[in-house]
Amino acid sequence: MENGPFVSEKALLRQSIRSQLRLMSADERRKRSLQICTKLARLLAGTKYIALFAPRPTEPDLDLLWGLRLLEDRLVAYPRCDGENLLFFAVTGLHELHPGRFGIREPEPERIVQQLDAIVIPGLAFTQIGSRVGQGAGFYDRFLESRRSGTIKIGVCFDFQIVPKITSEEHDVNVDLVVSA
Repeated sequence: MENGPFVSEKALLRQSIRSQLRLMSADERRKRSLQICTKLARLLAGTKYIALFAPRPTEPDLDLLWGLRLLEDRLVAYPRCDGENLLFFAVTGLHELHPGRFGIREPEPERIVQQLDAIVIPGLAFTQIGSRVGQGAGFYDRFLESRRSGTIKIGVCFDFQIVPKITSEEHDVNVDLVVSA
C-alpha cells in the first residue's frame, strides 16, 4: 500500500519519476521518442510478432513507429485490460485503438494474439539489468509471468528513468533489454 505513514521505496520512486516526466517539454519528448523508435527498429529487425503499448502523454511516443513506417510486414498487437489481466489483440494501424480503461487507447477484442516474438513494455523506472517499476497495478508482471521464455521483453523509457537500483518483489518480472534516449 502506497498511502499511510510508511511510504514504500517504490512509491517514492514513482512520485519522483512522475514529477520529472511532467517537466519534460513536448519537443524534448518527441526528440527522445524518435531516438527510442530508431533504436527499437534496429532491435526488432527480423521479428514478426510484436506487442507495443499506446503511450500515456508522458511516456515515450511509440506511435511514431507507425509514421516512420517501421512496422511494415509485421503483426502488431496492443494490450487490452480484461479484469486484472492484459490480453493482446492485433491491429493494422493506430486508427483501431480507442480510449479504454484508465483512458489508455486499446484495441477492440477481435483478433487475439497468442504468439509474440517481442513485447515492448512501459515503466516508470528501470535498471540497466532489467528491473522495472511500473504504474503499480501489476498488469504487465502478471502477463509476463505466463509468457514463454522465447519472448524478448524490451523496456522503454527516457534516460533519467534509468536508476541504479530497484528493490524487486517476488512477483516482479524483469525485462531483457532497456531502450532509452
